[in-house]
Parts: sequence; C-alpha cells; structure tokens
Amino acid sequence: MNIPISPINEVRSKAALFDKHPHIWRAREKPVSENKFLLGNLILDEALHGGIATSGVVRVASLTGIGEITLFKHVLTTHRTHKLRVFIKPPAQLQAPWLSSLGVDLEQVIVVLPKTDQEALWAAEQCLKSAACHCVLLWNNTMDAKAARRLQVAASHNDTLCLLFTSPNQQRASFPITLDLSLHLRDAQLVVNIIKQRHGWPVSDIVIPHSWTPNNRAIQSAMQNNKNTEPALHSVI
Repeated sequence: MNIPISPINEVRSKAALFDKHPHIWRAREKPVSENKFLLGNLILDEALHGGIATSGVVRVASLTGIGEITLFKHVLTTHRTHKLRVFIKPPAQLQAPWLSSLGVDLEQVIVVLPKTDQEALWAAEQCLKSAACHCVLLWNNTMDAKAARRLQVAASHNDTLCLLFTSPNQQRASFPITLDLSLHLRDAQLVVNIIKQRHGWPVSDIVIPHSWTPNNRAIQSAMQNNKNTEPALHSVI
C-alpha cells in the first residue's frame, strides 16, 4: 500500500537533495580548496579566494592594451616543464622583447593566427585537449555558451587554463565557465570587476595601481634587447 507523501515532506526531501549536491555552492560554506595562481595583487587575490584556478576558462572583457595581459604575468611566468603558452588570434603583433621583460620563456610561446573566429575556437580546443599547454590565450568576440562549455570541459579535464579575451562592447551572455572578469581604466588605474566566480560572490571596483607615466624605458629596453640574440616567436598561420 502506497502512503501519499505530504507536500511539506516532499519539499523537505527536494531541499535535502539540493543541500547535499556536490556541484551546488551555498553561500554559508567556505570556498572549496583548489589549486590556484596568485595574480600578485593582495586585494584582488583575496576577492578571488587565493587567485584564479589553474584550469578552466577565465573570460576577460577588456579594451586592448590597458594591461589585460600584464595582469596575468604571474600566471604566464609560472614554470611548468615543457608546457606551452599559446596566443590565438591576438589583436596586435606580439613583441618578443616585451614578453621577455615579463619573464616569459620565448621557447615556450606559440602564436596561432587563424583566419576566422571558428578556426580560432577549433585551435583553442585542440590546444587545450593536447595536455601540452600551460595556458591558452584566445581573443574571440563571437563565442556562445555552447562553445564556451566545450572549452571549459577541455581545459578542466587537461589541467590547462584558458584566458578568453573579449570586447567590453559585446553583449555579455552568461557562460558556464570558471571565472568572469571585466577590466577598465579609471584615473590611470586598472579597475577589475568580478562578474561571476565559482564558489564566491561577485565583487566590483577592485582598483589596481598602474603607471601610465611616459618615459623612455621602453626605448631603452628595445635597444638593449636588439643587441642580444633572442629566439623569435613561433607562429602558426
């Protein structure tokens, strides 16, 4: 004989299932421990509960050239033997001396220059699946949720980080990714907004001091590097 379940007990039963589900984060819980990269800014790293995850997709909505790559220099320079840093469809030509000044090993850098965004997505997914990459930096403004999910799965399953750079003017759809950031300049300072983060709350207006005072350091560095023999960046078209 089947005994009918009361509506109250049914609600409690469903609530218990949600409460025990391992993939649902509850605000009362402490952030889950996971491997992370520090970004080098105390306030930002604290807001991210110890930095960004070492795998998965991080979307960065930013104008070009405001410090969006420099923000992740600690990630790019983290040593992982025989692991590549792959730049896919960057909006401008990457300069080897500049990457060297950040501390990036040029022998571990590959630049991929596909003709279309679809080819760029395919290249990014193959790089993430290869397990040969430390991180993949992809510039793409036509990403949809399905494609973002594919990159997230490929990155997570192969312990690889994917930095997805998009224009701040693009319509922001919600993506099933690890972290969603936006960057902009205000009073010569870089401002970071955490739109969405796994196991944490959104945080706005994290200010990072950034020097934009003109000087001749870039010219001096270029002249000095021009005297040295440095390996050129490996490009794939």
